[in-house]
Amino acid sequence: MANRGKEKEKIEETGGELRTVPNEKWEKFFALFNEIETLEVAQWKTAHLLGYFVKKYRETYNIEYPWKFNNENPKKSFEVWQLNVMSSKLSANPQILKDYIDWGYANLVPKVKTKFRSISLFTKDENLIHYKMNVLLAGKKNLNVSRSTPLPNNYLTILKQHNYDSVATYGDLAFLFHMDPWSQNFHETIEDLQAVEFDLEVLRRIV
Repeated sequence: MANRGKEKEKIEETGGELRTVPNEKWEKFFALFNEIETLEVAQWKTAHLLGYFVKKYRETYNIEYPWKFNNENPKKSFEVWQLNVMSSKLSANPQILKDYIDWGYANLVPKVKTKFRSISLFTKDENLIHYKMNVLLAGKKNLNVSRSTPLPNNYLTILKQHNYDSVATYGDLAFLFHMDPWSQNFHETIEDLQAVEFDLEVLRRIV
């Protein structure tokens, strides 16, 4: 109680301390941005992708991105919500999202007459659909494969040889594929599947 009293007196004397970010949660969130310089893209999380996005913004306009700070918790912020929209409509694969951000700055931003002020430029349906159909999936095979699509018998035979008897659909296999880290047995399973021309891009698209 004594400490609270001293803190209150300090605020009354100084008028409170000016902050460039709302609170310590945001400070810790922003501190994660530096990790993109050393962390492999495959290990990037939401904060890293947003850190990369605002880095590109700074490089483009030579100013900082105007965060909305609409919530005290950055995990519930407008920008995180928009990145989740991007992820749900494209992929949860951080490399694919990074590539889309690069594509957006190269192809969308130059068409904007004035500085864009929101990440929502990147989450407009017309932009996401155009990228998905004309860039991400251009020339891809097996586009009609979904989570519930049964695996062909030749793939099932290989999976059973590696004791994956319960794996029956592309969704089942994708679940194992997106696990980190892979077991040695799964590494060998994937190698055997690739030997019979299994398309791993199908699994990357299933999230």
